[in-house]
Amino acid sequence: MKNYRKILVKAGFFSGLLSLIAAICLPVGQLSGQTTFSRPDTTPNYSTYKFVDECIAAIERLKEYGIVQDPVWEDTVSLDTMKLHRPLPAYVVESAKVCLADVNVDTIPLKDVHTIASALLVANRDDDVERMYRRLADSIAADSSRENFMKMLQVYIQAVPVRLSKVIDLYHIGLANLSPDSVVSNLMLRTVVASVSTRSGDNRLANSIAMEIISITDTLSPAYKNNSTYHGYAEALIFPFVSSLMTPVAEDSLAVSSDAYRDYLNGVWKSIMGEDAPDENDPIGLVAPEPKGHFWYSNIDGEVRKISERPLLKKGKVNMIYFLQSGCHSRYYSVSVGRFNGRASTCWQEIHKTKEIQKAYPDINLVIVSNTFGTFGDAAPMEPEQEADTIAKYFLGFHGLKGSHIIYQTEFIRLAGYDGRKVDSETENHDIYRYNGRPMVGDNNVIMVDEEGKIFHVGRNTMSSEYAATVKLRTVMNRAANKAVSVVSGK
Repeated sequence: MKNYRKILVKAGFFSGLLSLIAAICLPVGQLSGQTTFSRPDTTPNYSTYKFVDECIAAIERLKEYGIVQDPVWEDTVSLDTMKLHRPLPAYVVESAKVCLADVNVDTIPLKDVHTIASALLVANRDDDVERMYRRLADSIAADSSRENFMKMLQVYIQAVPVRLSKVIDLYHIGLANLSPDSVVSNLMLRTVVASVSTRSGDNRLANSIAMEIISITDTLSPAYKNNSTYHGYAEALIFPFVSSLMTPVAEDSLAVSSDAYRDYLNGVWKSIMGEDAPDENDPIGLVAPEPKGHFWYSNIDGEVRKISERPLLKKGKVNMIYFLQSGCHSRYYSVSVGRFNGRASTCWQEIHKTKEIQKAYPDINLVIVSNTFGTFGDAAPMEPEQEADTIAKYFLGFHGLKGSHIIYQTEFIRLAGYDGRKVDSETENHDIYRYNGRPMVGDNNVIMVDEEGKIFHVGRNTMSSEYAATVKLRTVMNRAANKAVSVVSGK
């Protein structure tokens, strides 16, 4: 057996050696056994598509990725708050028209109506979609009409650009056809439409619907509110949505104090849930804890420098605690002829929005909170102090954020075994900054703190894309300014 093994090894060695010699010495044309890879053409060719699902897939690819051009610095690009209203590029619309030209809405199987409707709206065939839905309405059984109605509403909500007027029409039709005892369906419909109104910039409509929701929940009996179906839906959807809006009543309460705003939110909870709000439900109105860390930096005067340990939150000023991680450095924005780009990220745009906030309110005190990971991007492993320096110079220097930066040195363990895998531990900031049980550290989360040191806004991912957060910030900044004037004038 050993001799056979030696022969096989030698044969393999000489075979490999001969192949190498041939590759070096023989002309390319004589290497008849060589296999080369030619990249396939991925350009959509609609004339070859035989099935509608092929068209739908191609349309979604064009919508999602577009035609990528050159990367740009995203921290110079403002968030596009009107993107849901912006038309799709002409080439996407024309491609959809060509690909779906043979689709006859009068013969489409009813089971495929909702899927094909989304694609037809890309091709701006709105009239055909309405005719197709009339066919569906004439054919469906009464017991399935509600489910199909909600699917139809979802198609129009998710359309690009959003068909808001159609959504509102369907909203009124839905309300008119709901039976008086369909309370949960009524509230669900209102919440869905109000949510899309917020995302599409119609905050007046969203606030109006929110007040209608509160009026309805006020009439419900305690027994009904304790029903598991209602209670689960109200806690998961109704309260989070209504409490996220800045209705006139909410704005008036925050103009008084963050404590008054917390009382307002507790009142909304009791109205919707039929019980007192739990203390741990929301940090609004609570005193903000000082962030923890091992390295302190400053860019107050335009120069990034290391500073000694000190409290960073300032009483008498409005504070913005901004949780940023070094992974943001790898996110860029690709200019695209299409609407979306898979590599685009809002991280840099949120930084840009933060800089716009600082320009609008120069007196705001920005405190950035980060933690180390052992390296920065694709760089070689770093010592904690070197990594902290790099992170601070990146956000305070490269991006030019004006404020203080505290960085926590993350503790970690290595798993036993051949790979010695590194596992990071949660920092103290993971423990002291939590919202609904989840840590706020990372993900561009923001906590806004008033001049008395009390929290008045908590936002996951960013406060900059939320209309309500902008109203909150303006209200509290005005409140703080009025207090300062009163102190100076002795009133």
